[in-house]
Amino acid sequence: MTVATGSILTGLGVGLNAVRGEVFRVKPQAAIPGPAKHGGDTDAEKETLRGAITHVASYLDELAIKAGETSAEIFEALKMLLEDEDLFETAVTEIESGWNAATAFIVAVDSLEEIFAGDAAFEERLVDLKDLAKRVAAHIAGVHMGLDLPTSGAYVIVGDDFSPADTAQFTDAVVGVVTIKGGPTSHTAIICRSKSIPAVVSCTQAAELVDGVSVLVDPVGDRVVVGGDDSMATKAISFVAKSLDPIIPVRANIGSLEDSIQAATTAANGVGLFRTELLYLSESTMPSAQKQAKSYAEILKAAPEGPIVVRTIDAGSDKPVPFLDMPHEENPALGIRGFRLIQDHRQFLIDQLTSLEVARKESGREVWVMAPMIATAAEAIEFAEMARSCGEYKVGIMVETPAIAMALRDLGGKIDFISVGTNDLSQYLFAADRMNAGLGALLNPWQPALVRMLQVIASESEAAGISSGVCGESASDPAFAVVLAGLGFKSVSASRSQVGAVRSALSAVSLEQAKEVAAIAVTATTADGCKAAVLDALAKLA
Repeated sequence: MTVATGSILTGLGVGLNAVRGEVFRVKPQAAIPGPAKHGGDTDAEKETLRGAITHVASYLDELAIKAGETSAEIFEALKMLLEDEDLFETAVTEIESGWNAATAFIVAVDSLEEIFAGDAAFEERLVDLKDLAKRVAAHIAGVHMGLDLPTSGAYVIVGDDFSPADTAQFTDAVVGVVTIKGGPTSHTAIICRSKSIPAVVSCTQAAELVDGVSVLVDPVGDRVVVGGDDSMATKAISFVAKSLDPIIPVRANIGSLEDSIQAATTAANGVGLFRTELLYLSESTMPSAQKQAKSYAEILKAAPEGPIVVRTIDAGSDKPVPFLDMPHEENPALGIRGFRLIQDHRQFLIDQLTSLEVARKESGREVWVMAPMIATAAEAIEFAEMARSCGEYKVGIMVETPAIAMALRDLGGKIDFISVGTNDLSQYLFAADRMNAGLGALLNPWQPALVRMLQVIASESEAAGISSGVCGESASDPAFAVVLAGLGFKSVSASRSQVGAVRSALSAVSLEQAKEVAAIAVTATTADGCKAAVLDALAKLA
């Protein structure tokens, strides 16, 4: 069934600008040969498999470099999954039972599905790993696995969802993206946002779109208009700065030396989130304190002027770190991750904090440290004591669980600041795994329950004398950043590509006006209504 001209397909918008283009349905990936037995030379099959895995791993390295800032973490995590020795040994067992290298690896990956059935976080990673298994098999068979996207013209590509390897292949002809599945924190959404490609995700009606149809991707309106023209686009708020400085500081999120260098070219007031785990995802052995200190010092020196908020390692769930030897869990999102690593890896956390202190002294920068995945006041206090024994830091915690949000008053005088990770906070608030493509609507930052939870966090922090900020993905939305300032947060931290837009928004309103806008958001009853009411209020102010 073809969607009629004028039809409006709803979803979740990513970006601030609308774009019109011709639909290009991404074709199904090329078929690879079916299951087959080998000719009897098991050693040759093992070598073939090892070589194919190495090839695909190198391909991921190339994609990470090509894709840039935001994708680096994703590709590093996928590479670690691909090169897992236990997975290779499982495939070897299949080879020894008679299957050829390609079949053995696919069977080995498929076997994980039964082991981890029901774990939404791992199932999302398993989808990516299955994609890589196909690429391994395709390399062995000599089958091309590229997307074969157009290289000229203006196209809106449409598909179920896109893997990290897919998004890295986007050409200059890709002006917009529409996915049938996915959500605001999916790989597609994150990467499109970082590349400033307008997108609408979780748009189920897009399944009916066909090649050649002209569509308007209208992310501000959370919709796709079939046959729409530019005049139908929902206008993004045009923020005109009324002061030189924003009403609260706008910092940048980084995860590498390259990120730090690029962030320094923006007007960011320091760094609001330094994701240290990105430095460890490719390390097969624990790096020495000296190596860590050297890496930290380079990044601190290159960072934009202002305080640098460093998050201690946030491993676990979908971010495995090989040298920590973390076991598979039935539900990794609720398992040993973040600060909970202290149970078995206390010395590593101490080494990390000690290395940071060496780098702080060498760089002369103001460094704040915070721990992720804190659930109780006792955990927060334990981290604060540990951090202060290792260095001269301001000490804080990530607020990602509803439990710690309700315990902030117990931390007055114990910690200096908190920073909200809205992606994980949404996940735990709505019992909706952020990696589950079918739950995108619940992870919309405009959900009224999340806005009200944020109001509580800002208020409780203020009452306890604790400075509060937001570093989650929602802070990269200029309109939502105004809401955050109005709720009482003292800073926000955005993706590097969004720092300028967020600064403009926060320089275009007064603090009193931001409070008025936040009050409107708090009284909304639906996510769509909340966003619409805030945008309407901001448009009147502009």
